Amino acid sequence: MSIELWASILAGALALAAPLAIAGIGEGFVERAGRLNLGIEGMMILGAFTGVFAASMFGPSAGLLAAAITGTLLALLMNLLVYTFRANEIVVGLAITMLGLGLSTYLYQLWIPSGQTNISVPTIARIDLGPLTDIPLVGQMIFGQSPLVYGTVFLIVAAWAISRFTRFGLQIRAVGADPASAALRGVRPRAVGARALLIGGALAGLAGATISLGVIGSFTPGMTAGRGYIVLAIVIMGRMTPVGIALGAILFGFLQSFSLLSQSTGIDLPSELYATLPYLVTLVVLVLTSRAQLRRQAGRLRFA
Repeated sequence: MSIELWASILAGALALAAPLAIAGIGEGFVERAGRLNLGIEGMMILGAFTGVFAASMFGPSAGLLAAAITGTLLALLMNLLVYTFRANEIVVGLAITMLGLGLSTYLYQLWIPSGQTNISVPTIARIDLGPLTDIPLVGQMIFGQSPLVYGTVFLIVAAWAISRFTRFGLQIRAVGADPASAALRGVRPRAVGARALLIGGALAGLAGATISLGVIGSFTPGMTAGRGYIVLAIVIMGRMTPVGIALGAILFGFLQSFSLLSQSTGIDLPSELYATLPYLVTLVVLVLTSRAQLRRQAGRLRFA
């Protein structure tokens, strides 16, 4: 394969990894606080729709904001059902996913009735850094990306700093490790968990808009294609750390970019195999990572 093809694959990998990393950072906060959000898929798909809808009227910045607000509202609904009505968190998360999938399709059909042409909006323009983008292999990958990709890098660094050096990050770790002990020290586990879920919801909605506005420029029902569940796998693979989540997102993004450009690779394999490759490799890595974590836990219990 040529250098130009590899450059396109690597550049595409970062673009495709960005929404996974954004949603994964949010879910990392959620799980570190002892919560679990199985509604990521619904938040992402509804955020993808509201992002395109708002962007078609007010521009891409309004679309990103609308998507983040959509995810926050769904997270607020989840908090209400779990804390006020004592509903099961797993059931509520799955219900949020079904709500997001169904509501996004319904609203899309109201917006664009059957038989009409789908509405496209301009994707967020890539930043052109001139001669730097002409550097072989890495120029297009590093210096020719969308602002959303650079924003994702900033988000990863910010999440790491918040987790390590802020009071909120300390509270999240304390609540996730031992909520009873955290409560004895004046931390309110429910409030911390609720705030973490709101952050996770906002970032999940934003991740959906990153797909529709940053990559495609339109909305199609079901366009997230199970990425919400991939996010959950990436968070487990990355052990809930920002850097680990970013690496997991890049792995999936690379495999997906490779599969999308499979016809240009010269490797004669069925297209169905290329399409399933990202999910298959993610599953294998997830299983291996989970087994390694279980072995470490078993070793600690043996010598405790």
